[in-house]
Amino acid sequence: MEMKNNSYELKRRLADLFFPNRCPFCSRIIGAMDYICEGCAASFKADNRCEEFCGGRLFWVCEYNDKNRRIVYGAKNSRDGSKLGFMAYTLCACLAKYKAARDFDVIVPVPMYRGDKLKRGFSQSEKIAREMSMIIGVPTENAVVKLRRTKQQKQLSKTQRRDNLKNTFEVLSGMDIKGKRLLIIDDVTTTGATLAEMYEAVSKYGCKSADFAVFSKTAQKA
Repeated sequence: MEMKNNSYELKRRLADLFFPNRCPFCSRIIGAMDYICEGCAASFKADNRCEEFCGGRLFWVCEYNDKNRRIVYGAKNSRDGSKLGFMAYTLCACLAKYKAARDFDVIVPVPMYRGDKLKRGFSQSEKIAREMSMIIGVPTENAVVKLRRTKQQKQLSKTQRRDNLKNTFEVLSGMDIKGKRLLIIDDVTTTGATLAEMYEAVSKYGCKSADFAVFSKTAQKA
């Protein structure tokens, strides 16, 4: 995927001076503008799929498996910049495959509950979204807030996941999304319950459209 954002390239090259860029899979030092080493690139499988979801499109890069889980966990739990950058870049490449990178007015990350974000110190979905903004030139807005702490989704059934998230997201007061084309970003999805609840929140405020993009998607059992 070709990038023409000079400020983004400058940011990466400056960061590389102090924190050498590393492959997100094997941690080998790589070039400032690289996202993966040649060896790991040969074994990484990017599915780059697009499917219908909540009246819009769901873009996803790869299947959530043992290998790709390391990327998601590293980005979420250790704020690993190489993994966050890799996720953002591959998401942009997925959008580019479908010629969709310019289809949006604003990128909206799936929010964390405020207390959880303060405890962790960052939101991985927001980090990914803001990196994507620098690559494709579409602004990121924290337009949605999570109103309460919820149980971990991985412990719940599909029905329990929906109930767990019911009415948990709300568009922030003063955020004007009416008539705008939104791209909602998260790191991973399984049943789509979180993304569907995000759609319920933003659709009430008259957005023109809402599409979704995640780095990895859990394979559904037949």
